Amino acid sequence: MKGFARCLSLVIVLAGGLPAGVPSSLEAQERVYHPMYLPADHNWAFSEAYPAVDRLFNAFDYGHGVLYETLWARAGAPVELLEQEIYRHLVEEILPNPPRMPMPEASFMPRYARLVPLAKEMFEWAHILHRQSYDILADPSLSEEERDAAMDDLLAYYESSPLAFTAVPKGMEIMDEQFFSKTFRERYPRFNGLIWAYHWLQVAVYEPLLVYDDPHARQAAMQATLARFWQMLEDPAETLPTEMPMAPAIAPTFTERYPRFAAIFDNLHMMHDVISDVLVSEEVARRDVRAEIYRQADLFRDPGAMAVSDEAWIAMALAHGVDAQGGPATGWLPEVPTRGAHGGHVHPPHHPHHP
Repeated sequence: MKGFARCLSLVIVLAGGLPAGVPSSLEAQERVYHPMYLPADHNWAFSEAYPAVDRLFNAFDYGHGVLYETLWARAGAPVELLEQEIYRHLVEEILPNPPRMPMPEASFMPRYARLVPLAKEMFEWAHILHRQSYDILADPSLSEEERDAAMDDLLAYYESSPLAFTAVPKGMEIMDEQFFSKTFRERYPRFNGLIWAYHWLQVAVYEPLLVYDDPHARQAAMQATLARFWQMLEDPAETLPTEMPMAPAIAPTFTERYPRFAAIFDNLHMMHDVISDVLVSEEVARRDVRAEIYRQADLFRDPGAMAVSDEAWIAMALAHGVDAQGGPATGWLPEVPTRGAHGGHVHPPHHPHHP
């Protein structure tokens, strides 16, 4: 197998919510890639070893999709709709009972998927990079050299696609200093904190996979990392992150070992925030939302746009404070039992949904 194209199917998707089968012009159509996993023996190693964490990632995808669908379908959505009704639905129903398998995103975000299919597929492609990198690092049969080689192959496969985020880190101005910036977090602070808690766990799980070689110690550390996520949800006003979690602060071992992966994931998480702002901001006319999101997609794929050096990126991440970003991924809890992380849900002792 050579290159990205042989593992992708290319389809034509109507954009912007036009009635199916009634495009008014060629401009109303768009070519969209449907990304697929790179075939490998280590695929699904993470889900087999850590099913509770893996299922939460399915719930995270759902939570992101419901957010975008709501913001697009319900322009000016009432604060209480997201901050109370949908927030409670996610925290009290979906997260404690996450889907066993990833859900087709178009099933729960159909209008948003039609509006900006390219942006949706960029996220899906980066999420696959997350999943396959977890698999590589979770596979105990791989030697250190084999693991590094597999990560190199995976990165090359990811970057062979036009959907790829650049591996050059972006400065905070792309998230905080555009004309629409910070709108979402200011209007919906609790939901924003929940999204940042999602991003914390997606980055934090790399640390147990790299720091611990002994399988029992790794399982215990993974459970502690998962328990920390649940702890963030106990008292939203006090325990959710107040700064966007960034890889150099949350997962320093992973960032040092695989800096290009870490930069891609920080860029991915920044774009999540940017799109939320675009969908909420009154500075972006509804007729301009699609064009603005696609302009942002171009910026996040451009290695020269609002870029910073690796040194500046790491300094920026640390300057925002590790605790404000959710805290370190490992080393903050004593050793704990491993049953939950290996075979079921894990909740901290005082979580309101602990059985």
